[in-house]
Amino acid sequence: MKNKKLIGDRYILKPFDVVDISKKYIEWLNDPEVNSYLEVRHEKQTKESVKKYINGFYDGSNKYLWGVYTIDNDKHIGTVNITANRYNSAEVGLMIGDKLYWGKSASDESINLILDFAFNTLKFHRITGGTYAENLGMNFTFKRLGFRREGVLNESVFNQNGCYSDLYLWAILDREWRDKF
Repeated sequence: MKNKKLIGDRYILKPFDVVDISKKYIEWLNDPEVNSYLEVRHEKQTKESVKKYINGFYDGSNKYLWGVYTIDNDKHIGTVNITANRYNSAEVGLMIGDKLYWGKSASDESINLILDFAFNTLKFHRITGGTYAENLGMNFTFKRLGFRREGVLNESVFNQNGCYSDLYLWAILDREWRDKF
């Protein structure tokens, strides 16, 4: 497997594959509160649709997918991924499905582990992320981790209420991330 375990202080990221699909994982993807800022909310997720999505990360392309687990009891709480695009850059995506871990540093630590892997192992130059304007938690996380808000796509997505919403575009360069330490 091309991606490896990434170990933090409280969470561990393990390569996530179709054998890791659980009923709980599919329930998270279909939970309106969990998926309110995820594009998967537009279609009901099934084991087959999730298998197809996960297999896309292992088709030889430059995509990486991990499950987020607690170190203390190996509890699966979410997923995180990066998808490379041109010019040594990639986009990060994150879902903390277990609501008990919302606001518990899982997002921060998971993204920091991904940034370390992307910048130090893959030698990427730039990592980007996008989030709905009203996703206060993720916007706060990006800002706290040193990402800059580079732009706004005005009213470019439908939010969970069926209204147009702005999409914020965030980015961090390898040197900006290194300067934090």
